[in-house]
Amino acid sequence: MSMAQERFVSIEEFYAMRGKTDNLLEYVDGVVFMSPSPSVKHQRISSRLHAKLFAFLEGKKSDCEVFHAPFTLHAFLSV
Repeated sequence: MSMAQERFVSIEEFYAMRGKTDNLLEYVDGVVFMSPSPSVKHQRISSRLHAKLFAFLEGKKSDCEVFHAPFTLHAFLSV
């Protein structure tokens, strides 16, 4: 079985691709990945974790916020 060849795309191309699909796409180092739908077990665990973290932080004087996925995150590594 052969592997698909990676095609590098710009961030602009990625945003254009995202606007044309309902699929969850991820952009990592110029490569676009399509994420599969999470399982029911994953969703249960994720929901419970979100609720517990939200309850823990509620009322505390903190800049921390809890967001439930999917959520767009732009991470930059400075070396």
